[in-house]
Amino acid sequence: MTSFGAEPSALLAWFQAALAGMAAPAVIALVLALTTLLLEDLAIAAGVALATQGVISWELSLAAVGGGIALGDMGLYAMGLGATRVPWLRKRYVGDKSTWAREQIVRRLPSAVLLARVVPGLRLATYTACGFVRVPIVPFTAWVMLAVTVWTVGLYGLSAAIGQALAKHLGLPPPLAVAIPILVLAAAVPLVRHLRTRFTTARP
Repeated sequence: MTSFGAEPSALLAWFQAALAGMAAPAVIALVLALTTLLLEDLAIAAGVALATQGVISWELSLAAVGGGIALGDMGLYAMGLGATRVPWLRKRYVGDKSTWAREQIVRRLPSAVLLARVVPGLRLATYTACGFVRVPIVPFTAWVMLAVTVWTVGLYGLSAAIGQALAKHLGLPPPLAVAIPILVLAAAVPLVRHLRTRFTTARP
């Protein structure tokens, strides 16, 4: 997932207010989809919050966010595919090396795509590599769509369930309560990376 700054709640509040001011649900859906290309976590949190408010339907919110995420993943594949046109990359890596790599990735494609979806930092390397070695696009797309669907539906469901409990027991506004799990997760990812880096460098 992508972290979106030190003040995620303030950014979410501003973004949510901006989207809520757009009358047409289709426009809101388009903005949510485009936002996933820059700040995936913000788009998910805003999508859940806006659906809770009734500004946009749950189905449209989920489709917009999931569609935007999938589009971004396919964009990484396209970047890798486009890199094969760079002469020095093609000369150095395209050939026996790429043939072997393609065979290995194709053999493990389901696990590679699903793991890259849930482990922060793996998507860029994995999906661009799939494009670079020309992994067949049909199975790649199918697994990406499955991974994105499970991931997005899972986060929406988790946020809604935890958010309802927070709203009930803490008296928080429902739109804020349902966004909190995503905000916490988004903040936790860079924190874990930082602690892991410090632990690694501190070892003799």
